[in-house]
This record gives sequence, structure tokens and C-alpha cells, in this order.
Amino acid sequence: MHIWLGQLPSPKEFEKYLDQKKYLKAWAVYDHEPPTGNKVKDAEPSWELRCDFCKEVGLDTYEEDAMIMKYYRKPVDIREIARDILVDEKELESLRKKHKINDFNSVIAYEDNSLSKKAAAGSQTVKYIGQLVQASDESSSDSSAIHHLWVGENKLDKKNIIKQIGIDKGKLIKINYYHAAKSGKLDEILILQVEDFNVAEKMILKVDKMKISTASSMLELVLQGSVKINGEDIAEVLGMKYVGKFDGL
Repeated sequence: MHIWLGQLPSPKEFEKYLDQKKYLKAWAVYDHEPPTGNKVKDAEPSWELRCDFCKEVGLDTYEEDAMIMKYYRKPVDIREIARDILVDEKELESLRKKHKINDFNSVIAYEDNSLSKKAAAGSQTVKYIGQLVQASDESSSDSSAIHHLWVGENKLDKKNIIKQIGIDKGKLIKINYYHAAKSGKLDEILILQVEDFNVAEKMILKVDKMKISTASSMLELVLQGSVKINGEDIAEVLGMKYVGKFDGL
């Protein structure tokens, strides 16, 4: 597992740094459209369309399932970061100290045996600190955190949300509620309001698939993995739409 640490100004900049959408879209057109006979139009997509991260470390593209991307709006300790990317806490701390990195809010962890350390160290926006062995995926354990998302237009009484939907407070890790007087772009709301960048990206993909582009309200509940809820029933109580559940890996 290759690991990079960095200090980026915002979640949007972090997303942009890793955004491969233009490159992948161009390849999708290239792979599926018949040749036109025009050498320029029929040429393979330019490497300049790749994300900046890919350019810096010499990747054509990356496997999303093999990458963990974390942006932290607030300072977190090394234990939480190690848990988020599934590596040993002491080994991660040792690499951090070795490279004398004290301030960072962005973490990238990528499992790719074909990527050399020399190429990985070519990154400029983030600092490459080395490789660590990734632990087993514990996302299905009772202690794991599961993020549930509802969106809509209704304004909720934040103090009474948990009581209203009948969830045991002891099983609640975090409640994140956002409301604005006017509807806004949902992808922007999620990027700015959901603390876990990796989770926010998954949520954005899901709302895009559901064709929900705007909302005034967003409710994110982070619950212990052992908690079973009926998201649709809760949505009916709140007058919102249930988007789904997401793990942080």
C-alpha cells in the first residue's frame, strides 16, 4: 500500500487533484465510437486529460477500488488515520516522523504492485512517505462505521431528529445535518458538508445515479455497523429521500 500525505486548501481542490472523469470519458468515446477517417479525431485521448496526481506519479489511470482518499477538515490523530486506511498505527507514525511531516489534511493510500517507489515519489502536490502492509478489511465488523444519507427540502428539528426516528443514541457515532433556505447543487453540498471525502464521493455517485441534482436539506447519520435500520421508513417519517448507506473504505 503506497501512502501519500499532503496539505490541500479545500475538499474541492483535493477532488480536482484526483479527478479522472475527463480522461475516462474521452477513452469511453474513443473505445466505442467508430473511426471517422480523420487522424486527429481518431487519435487516442491526450495524456494531458489525466488528473494531476496521475501525471505526477506516471499513472495512466488508477483502480478506484484499490485507492483510499481521505480529506480531513479538522485535525485528527494518527490512530484514526491508520484505521481509515487500514494500516498499522505505529508504522504509519514512524513514516510520518521519518519524512518530518507535521501538518497535513489529505491522505492517499493506493494498492498497486506495478507502481514503483521511484515513480510514486515523483508526486509534487502530496508527499510520498512509502509503503505499508494493509490490514484485513474490517468494514463488516460491529465496530465499523456506516454512513446513512437522506436528502430533501424539509427543514428538520435537529434537536429531535434522533428521537423522531427512534435510534438508540448509544449506537450513534455522529449526526450531520445541513439545511439552507434555497436549494443548492447536491454534489457541492456533499463535498462541503460530509467530512469523509471518500464517503462523499460515493454519495455523489449514488445521487447522480438516482438523478437527484439539488436539495435544501441533507442528513448524514454515522452509526455503528451492527445497527440495522430501515432507511425508507425513516425517509417517510422525515419527509426526505433515502439515498443509501456507505462505508468509509
